[in-house]
Amino acid sequence: LYAVDPFVNLPRDTVVMLEELIDEREWLASVIYRDFLEPLQVRYMMGADIRSDDGREREFRLRLSRPPQSGPFSETERALCALLLPHLRRALRLYAHLDRVESACRLYVGTLERIGIGSILLDESGGICRINKVAEEILAEGDSLQLHNGMLEAVAPRDDRRLWRLIKQAAAGRNGSGLVEAIALDRGGQPGGLSVLVRSIPLTASAEAGRAAAVELILRDSSRPAQPSEPLLRQLYQLTPAEAALAVLLGEGLTLEESASRLGISRNTARSHLRAVFAKTGVKRQTALVQLLLCSVVALD
Repeated sequence: LYAVDPFVNLPRDTVVMLEELIDEREWLASVIYRDFLEPLQVRYMMGADIRSDDGREREFRLRLSRPPQSGPFSETERALCALLLPHLRRALRLYAHLDRVESACRLYVGTLERIGIGSILLDESGGICRINKVAEEILAEGDSLQLHNGMLEAVAPRDDRRLWRLIKQAAAGRNGSGLVEAIALDRGGQPGGLSVLVRSIPLTASAEAGRAAAVELILRDSSRPAQPSEPLLRQLYQLTPAEAALAVLLGEGLTLEESASRLGISRNTARSHLRAVFAKTGVKRQTALVQLLLCSVVALD
């Protein structure tokens, strides 16, 4: 039906009536009218094609229709429709902008999760606006940071006071150059188990009127290493599946002996795999291999 529709490819940003494009007798005898529109009581049509001005050449269509008994659209109605077009163009620009922002946000949050980093966004009063999966898991464990009555709370009272002092300072500093501070929270009674970066989010004009994120907490748990991707390792360095599996375990902080035990292979086999990994990645020490894995794209699959 679209292929035989005469009411397409209209002049850009111009309100057009159907009768300007096709003779009335031809229209009433057309397949699209007889088989599709007439049963729906669509006789008269008016509309415009709105094309995006963001360089992506997207097209949006505005269509208005009415049944036979209502009569054709008037010039007054055409003028009213034309008044809508600038507002629709503005709305489409905002939609495209929000779509880009949301895509960037999803990419950012997903990347943090893949490298084992938690993210929590707080409003000015300390309420949670958004939290990613890694941060949820850290809070669920409750051995360093937890939720109490819907608010963040460090398990150790001394840590809790320090953390909230930094959060309040960051929220107050968002009108200026911003603030970035760090704190290490005790985990299970052990000092420095969870490192937290506290940073202010700059205040924007669009955020002043509503509940917007004011502070971001970046959480890094030393017991949650980034997990390199075996498929990417094989693709980047032409490793075999066995070599990639060993490299992943080493990247997680296991020793060669622990990795061999986890994989169910002998220590000599693991050493042979490690030599091959060294040769293919160009490193000569296990520590250099771990650094390579953590700094490359293999953690971002």
